[in-house]
Amino acid sequence: MEETAGSGLVKGFRMIWAIMKLNLFFVGMTLAGGIVFGIGPAFYTVSSLIESDGLAYEAQTFRKSWQIWKAGFWRANKQFYLFLGLTAFLTYNLYLATQFQGLMWLVVSFILFVVIGLSILLYLLSVTFDACYELSFANNLKLSFISLFLRMGTCLKLIFGLAGILLITWTMKGLLLFGTFSLLLLWVHGALKQERELIERDLKDA
Repeated sequence: MEETAGSGLVKGFRMIWAIMKLNLFFVGMTLAGGIVFGIGPAFYTVSSLIESDGLAYEAQTFRKSWQIWKAGFWRANKQFYLFLGLTAFLTYNLYLATQFQGLMWLVVSFILFVVIGLSILLYLLSVTFDACYELSFANNLKLSFISLFLRMGTCLKLIFGLAGILLITWTMKGLLLFGTFSLLLLWVHGALKQERELIERDLKDA
């Protein structure tokens, strides 16, 4: 019993360190791009490390992450700023919607709020698929959109899981440095497991 408890404790500490290490890589790679040009490649780098190594932190070295960061720099920035531009446009329209009154304001604001959330979800999905498959930019977006609505259970799992991580981060700001971004990507990778199995089975049958 003691050995089992000790083994579980060790696994728990290893998992926590793996999450922290991935998040520190994210922060480091973001700073390497001067923040403005580092966020997109940092998301891509951590997603690629999760895809290749999971939580095996021994295999996740700075040299490996730096090579991934450089290789995906331009593509990841284009991807990030496409979704950032879309989200900013929708957020501005949400601000303009405050000029409406009554039921119209409520309906328009709700629709825009939902679309903003979907835009953020689609970005995280596209980063995940970018790390998993060699796809053109357009096909990546199509696959991300289809996967989001393929199973209602997966969609809800993504929404509530990511919302939970952000809520915890709101109450514990230190997670921004030590866990938030790696947890977001780990959750997306895990939530898409069934969708990826279906995609890979279809690719084998094709």
